[in-house]
Amino acid sequence: MTALILAALLVAGTPQLTQVAARLHIDSAIGAADRALIESQVAADIEAVEREFGMSFSKPPEIHVFATTDSYARGMTTVLGYPVSTGKWIAENSVAFFEPPLGVIAVNWDAVGDRRPVAAFRHELTHLITLKACEPRCDLVPAWLNEGQGRLAEAYVPGVEWRKLRVRYEAASMATTGTLIPLSTLVTQSSWNSLTGWAGYYKYQQAARVTELLREDVGDAPIARIYARIRRGESISTAYASLTGRSFRSFMDGLPERMRSGASEPGIVTLPVAPDGPGASYLLHGLTPSATVTGEVHLIDRAEVSPYGAAFVTLVRGLPRGTYRITATEGATTVSATVVKTGTGRGPY
Repeated sequence: MTALILAALLVAGTPQLTQVAARLHIDSAIGAADRALIESQVAADIEAVEREFGMSFSKPPEIHVFATTDSYARGMTTVLGYPVSTGKWIAENSVAFFEPPLGVIAVNWDAVGDRRPVAAFRHELTHLITLKACEPRCDLVPAWLNEGQGRLAEAYVPGVEWRKLRVRYEAASMATTGTLIPLSTLVTQSSWNSLTGWAGYYKYQQAARVTELLREDVGDAPIARIYARIRRGESISTAYASLTGRSFRSFMDGLPERMRSGASEPGIVTLPVAPDGPGASYLLHGLTPSATVTGEVHLIDRAEVSPYGAAFVTLVRGLPRGTYRITATEGATTVSATVVKTGTGRGPY
């Protein structure tokens, strides 16, 4: 479904032509190896997103990749037309951005390039194709579905299984601790955008898990079929009932239990990778919100639990490869597990 076209790329300040499935504008400060990675990742992401929605993009997506946060902020003004102050705020509060009226995607490579494979492109491409998938009834798409599918798309990039685990267990932690955000407050984009801080992160994890469960109930080609209904003027609740034979109210009522399913209360999940490179990490979930967790000194000294009952921790750098026993204590609760560290780790974690 993806047609390869000739697209202009900014290489060392001079536009060059390359066969890609998008109009890629790559900052000349980004090296050749990273440019090649960006091209291949975008091509794979476009194919995956088109397959997910059962349709092709109307035209090649336009994507601007900036080398630094400063150039990303400038791009908000020079490319997207925002005032300087607004562009600076966006750059400080995002790593990638989609501007619906222009249909343009901007990415801060300095912020996303270390987490391989890079998932930011697929998230924003999902938002872009959603505008076509829902037309002419985009008013019927709740923000939690739009944003949840975007976050879930990140987790489906091959090689980032840690994202899937974080979505599942951080949402489970919200359900366990009674801190789920009412979906009724995540319907409009303005209400969605108003949640910042910890809520600004966990709203994505909850929405992604809700969307995953919704997809599970619908079955084959779930997103394509849901949006086909929305285009015909069906609300998400009507579309769900039509496709599953069950009421959307029953879906909503069953969410907390389904989110908790399979997640011990409290618990610990270990990952043989760290987000910013080879290493290891673990996720504590279902703990007392905002509590302090203590652990073995050579792994963690102490960690603060989020207001949603979870804490994500990466093993400190410098530890040799091997198998480690992790023990974390919060009040009268102790959880433990083993994790295998296969690399030395890199990046800020």
